Formats: sequence, structure tokens, C-alpha cells
Amino acid sequence: MSKVMMLATLIEAQLPQLTALAQTWLRLGATSFSLWVDGTPLASWPANSRAVKPSAVADVIVSLNTIGELRLTGVNSSAVQQRLEADAQLISSMALLQSDLDAVLSEAVDQQDQLLAFYNLTQATHNCWEINQILKLLAHETAWLAKSEGAFLFLQLPDQEPLMNHYPKPLLDQRALQESLKNLFTHDGDHLQMTGQELHWIPGIRNLLLVEIPVRDASIAVLGVLNKVASEFMSPDVRLIRAIAEYAGTQIEKVLMYQKNLVQAKLQAELEMAQRIQRRLTQESPPHLPKLDIWAASKPASLVGGDFYDFIPRMNQPFTFVVGDISGKGMPAALLMAITRTVIRTETNLVPLPTPSTIVSRSNTELFDDFTKVSMFATVFVGQYDSVDHSLLFANAGHSPVIFCPAGGNADLLRADGTALGILSSSMSQDHNLQLKSGDVLVVATDGLNEARNVQDKRFGYNRLLDLTQSLAHRPAREIADALNDSVRDFSNGMSQEDDQTLVVLKFLDT
Repeated sequence: MSKVMMLATLIEAQLPQLTALAQTWLRLGATSFSLWVDGTPLASWPANSRAVKPSAVADVIVSLNTIGELRLTGVNSSAVQQRLEADAQLISSMALLQSDLDAVLSEAVDQQDQLLAFYNLTQATHNCWEINQILKLLAHETAWLAKSEGAFLFLQLPDQEPLMNHYPKPLLDQRALQESLKNLFTHDGDHLQMTGQELHWIPGIRNLLLVEIPVRDASIAVLGVLNKVASEFMSPDVRLIRAIAEYAGTQIEKVLMYQKNLVQAKLQAELEMAQRIQRRLTQESPPHLPKLDIWAASKPASLVGGDFYDFIPRMNQPFTFVVGDISGKGMPAALLMAITRTVIRTETNLVPLPTPSTIVSRSNTELFDDFTKVSMFATVFVGQYDSVDHSLLFANAGHSPVIFCPAGGNADLLRADGTALGILSSSMSQDHNLQLKSGDVLVVATDGLNEARNVQDKRFGYNRLLDLTQSLAHRPAREIADALNDSVRDFSNGMSQEDDQTLVVLKFLDT
């Protein structure tokens, strides 16, 4: 504040006290009492008294600086001079007190403005859920709060392009930005302040303050403020920018969490849609065929899975059924499941009289390149039931477990003779024939059943499946399937399902 401004403020605020002081001097015989600055009168008593040579003068000094002087006319003595100097010290004290008071008031006004600005900032960002928009708002409000020519926010998230927003326009080119960030992260502390010659290499920048923004999972998050108006960045400015950075970090994390939850919600919705589609692709009710009792069930380990079964009846053709298991689980397996099921169904319908081995071979040729590209494969069992001669023709491409239990006999595994689809360019699976009689049972399952684990980390295993199938063979197909699934579930009680579980049960009847 200038000398004139300081004394003018004092006169305005303390006029009654100064007038009382002047009246005292006038009663003591003084012809005038006045307050001067650099040869110019600011106030005089009586008013408009003529400027004559003073008889006594005393300097008004504040913080070792002379800001004005008191002048008397009409009286002069050593006692007058001493009293006038005492009055000058009093006025000096009053001026200093008034200056401090004005500074406090100014700071209070600034703090009120900052609080209002922070309130406006919180209101502006309250309903903002887009990351670029939140960065834009934060840059704008930071520049205003810091009384600077510009501000920017830089955010680098893992595996994403950097995000940056300037207000009102970029003041740093890319090289200057990268060098400034490098200086910040090689500097001790959470902020970096540069000024004067430190910035000679950046045209147009007088001062620069960079503060790290605390954002979890961000590689880099920085708030930058440039060209403080009319001054340099002081300690209060640093504290202010740090406070804004803390708030910015909270808001950025809020938006990132919202976007993450939104993506997860969309993914969940897509998974649920995929689940509905997969359920429709996998028939829930098997066809009704003479002399054949069929039941099928599938339980994916997650919302969608890689297991599948399909029934492909053709007019005047043997009834074809398929059970398959794509390696892996979840969405990748589900996508390949849909492709594999479609290819097998297409190949079955393209050939006039396809055998299981033909279907397996043609499907492998069609799918081999796709499976190889993604390093996956599919085990497949294809069976054909001929109701005329009561026989089952089948081909097994790496699939297990397949259990055959003849009526009144022992259950046994029908082992694969060929590799899974997608392993070799040519299939080695051959056709095999079973002549059936009433009461024979065939269970085609996926390895999610026999590999189910209990809390002791023991597997359900083939032997349990064989024993259960043999003990249940007298029941209808659905009861056999339900009992097998219940036994596996009870065995692994307390453990999460690790793999998809699918089975098709066929029981051959006389009538």
C-alpha cells in the first residue's frame, strides 16, 4: 500500500481522533495543525489553512519508513517539539494498526472469496461423471482461485492415453510439459515451484507451480498453475493449490470409480444377455423318441460357459446328439462354444448321410485355424441312435467321461480314440457301434463333474461316477442325472464350482 493510501485510509478511519488532537493544539496557541505527504497536505486544521512555513515538524514513521509528517504553525519550543513527536508516534501506531486491520480484513475477504469459490467448485463438480469434463472444471476453478493466468491438469492412467485439460488455453508446449513433469518427479517433495531464470527456456512463463494430485492407480496426476498475476507464488498459494489438488484427487477417483462401475454394469448386462442366448441355444427339453429315455442338464461355473449339448433330429435319419467341452471357461469359452455348436450342426445337416466320425472330421477341418489362433480346443462326443436296429454309433474326439452301463452289468468308461478338435489338422476319431438292449444306460458328461473338489482338495473322480451310474441304472434318465448332480454338489459342499458341469443321460427301452 502506498504512503498516500495508508495515510488517507487512516484519516478516513480515525478522523474524530485526529480532529480532537488538532483542537488541543489550537487551544494551546497553534494557528494550524496538518498532516503532509511528500510536500502535499492531506488534512489540515483549521480547514483550508494557508500553507506557511511550519514552526515545528515531526515525522510519521511506520516500519522504519517515513510515510508523512505533522506540521505546526504559531508555536515553537522544545516542549512543543517533544509533544509533537509523541503525537507523530501515536499517529504512526494508529497507521500501523489500521494497516494490519486492513490486511486482516483483506485476507478475510480473500478467504471468503476462496470459500465461495470452493463451494462453487464442489457444486460444479457434484453431478459431473465424465473424466474430461471434471478436468476442465477443475482447471477453470483453479486458475480463478489461484489468481493466475492459466492452469492445467495432467492425468496418466495405466494402459491409457494421457488426459490433459488446460484453462483458458495451453501455455506449455509438449516439450515444456514433459520437462516440467520430469523436474517435478526428480524433485524432493510433492510440489515444484519455478520462477525467473529457472523458466528462461519456456517463453511467456514467469512462474510455475506443479503439485501432485493423489489419485490411486494413476501413473501420473499433476495440477499445474502458471503466471501468478502481479506476484510470485507464496506459501499461502502453495497451501491453497495443495488443497485444490486433494479435492481434485477425490473427484477424479469418484469419476473413475463411477466409470468402472458403469463398465462393470454394462459387462454384467452383456453377460446376462449372453447367458439367456446360451440357454436358448442349449435345449432344455430333449426330444421324445421311441425306445429312448433322454435327459440333459448343464451348469456353467460362471454366468456363461464352454460346455454344450445339442440334439439334431433329421427326418428319416438316425437321431444325432452332441456333447462338447471348450477349453477354459467364461466368455471366451462361451463364444467358441457357440461357434463350435453351429459348425457341428451345419456339418451334420450338409452331408446326406453323415456318420459321427464324418461330422467330427469335417468340423475339425472347419474350426482348426480358429482354435489354433487362440490356443484353445474342444473335446466332442457325437452319437447317433438308430431306432430301427436299436444301435448307437459314436465317435469320441478327446471327450471324457463317457460311461456305458449295460443292463445288469458293470459301468465302464468309453475312452476316446481321437484328439480334441483344434489339436491336429486331421481328426483320428473313428466310428464305434454299440448294439443296445433294454435297460442299457449311457452317460456323456464333462470333466467338471469328475474333477469337482471337496474341502480336502480331493476330486470326485471317475470311480465314484462309475459306481453311482451302476447303482442308479435302474432309474429313469432324469433321476439318474439329478442324482449324479446332487452327489457331485454334496461332495464339493463348501467349495466354489471351478468348471462347467454338463451331462446327457440316455436309457434304452423295449417300448
